[in-house]
Amino acid sequence: MAEFFRVNETSIQFFQRCTNLSHFDCSEEEMLWVMMGPRTLPLQKIVPISVLLLVIFLTGVVGNVAVCVVIVKHPAMHTATNYYLFSLALSDLLLLLF
Repeated sequence: MAEFFRVNETSIQFFQRCTNLSHFDCSEEEMLWVMMGPRTLPLQKIVPISVLLLVIFLTGVVGNVAVCVVIVKHPAMHTATNYYLFSLALSDLLLLLF
């Protein structure tokens, strides 16, 4: 944000300059920054989010594959309800992978 400040301009003055509709004095890049925020997240936010998404992905893949394998391998599991659960696990697995 500091790269958009003019000489001796505070953040309050910057936001007033870029949000005042009667006297609008912002470039396109400044306006996009005001509306959408910075282009990238800091590394301190990217790493925990990535780890959380990886854990969710791996848990989903392992769990759904386990459900499918158990239902296919054990003949006692061949019931209508378990076929339905197999279908749900397979569709969830496909959603996770694609």
